Amino acid sequence: MARKPVTGSELIQQLNDMVAELIKENRKLKRDVDRLTARGSAAASSAVERSLRTIQRRVQRALKEPPRRKARKATGAVARKQKTGTRRRKTTE
Repeated sequence: MARKPVTGSELIQQLNDMVAELIKENRKLKRDVDRLTARGSAAASSAVERSLRTIQRRVQRALKEPPRRKARKATGAVARKQKTGTRRRKTTE
């Protein structure tokens, strides 16, 4: 089935209806978030505090200057790696 072309005024009305529905849904979601936040904030606060302390400790460790290591002395003869490359063949002309 082919759709009939939508006129400008019909399109504007459809868009207005969609926007009104989105606003209505957004208000409902905000109410839900407020309700859940109020209900769960007491129980979650200790877990959040614990997580924040853990993150703070990790950041402090990361920012701390790492201990300097002593340089190792080379023991014995150092084996040299043989160069492996392409060798040119002698061409006979």
